[in-house]
Amino acid sequence: MKFVRSVTDVFGYSPFEDLHRHAELCGKAVEKLTEQFQACIDNDCERLKKLEKEIDSLEYQADIIKHEIRGHVTKSLLMPVDRHDLLHFLKMQDNIIDHCEHVAHMISYRPIKADQEIWDLIMELLPKIQETVNEYEKMVDHIKRLIASSFSKKEIVDALEHVPIVEELEHQCDKIQIKIHKRIFNSQPENPLDLVLLNEIVVKLGEIANSTARAADAFRSMILGR
Repeated sequence: MKFVRSVTDVFGYSPFEDLHRHAELCGKAVEKLTEQFQACIDNDCERLKKLEKEIDSLEYQADIIKHEIRGHVTKSLLMPVDRHDLLHFLKMQDNIIDHCEHVAHMISYRPIKADQEIWDLIMELLPKIQETVNEYEKMVDHIKRLIASSFSKKEIVDALEHVPIVEELEHQCDKIQIKIHKRIFNSQPENPLDLVLLNEIVVKLGEIANSTARAADAFRSMILGR
């Protein structure tokens, strides 16, 4: 007879605590990214490189947690949600910090010259991305209460109330992103490479918000699919 374990039987391990820790690292990475863009605008290369390393470190910590979850969430581990749904949710959430790391490297490739209006729009986009990720973190924070209440209807409703808010915030990010693209392609940079690099950076910034909305949707599917 196959022996099936409960969530807490694997040395007291629960993937839900780690999922929450992983989400917190995503939020910290976005905070560092905003600081890094300010360093870029200020032409503070030393701080820009320091923040790049800090974001790298956060992504590495997130990878450790991701591998920890994947290593423990085996077919024999009994959980209150579907294993495949949980792993899919983890993958979507991990994309958030992966895109943060990509942007952190891209903005460090070379000094970038751009119109002040472009920088102003980017500094308008970054807080909106932060707001999106912060709302997402509030949603993930419900995991502990969902588990404690054995997924009571009230806790499920409370947790899922955050999903449409995340999706609306992501839509607001899209609108700012479109304005930035328009401004970039209507500018006359001294070096066309600045235009190309900036455009790619803005695309990747959009992917941070998009990944957050996708992760929120995966969270909803995981909770409702149990």
